[in-house]
Amino acid sequence: MSLTKPEKQIVSRKRVTDHGEVLTAKREVVAMFDLVKQETERIESRFLEPACGGGNFLTEILERKLRVVAVRYGKSQLD
Repeated sequence: MSLTKPEKQIVSRKRVTDHGEVLTAKREVVAMFDLVKQETERIESRFLEPACGGGNFLTEILERKLRVVAVRYGKSQLD
């Protein structure tokens, strides 16, 4: 059982009404990217995030791609 504080997904009711703003929690972002894991492991894959908000999707994409680069090319300075 996790003792971490749940992420706040709604800043305010007014922001939801005015802008449709609902933030996506990290666990949901990870679960969504796990569904397309093969694409997230391809360095040349591109993702469009038109409403990045706090950047949860962009951060997860970058972290996954950097892990792939480190595994593939981290052993050789030439690569």
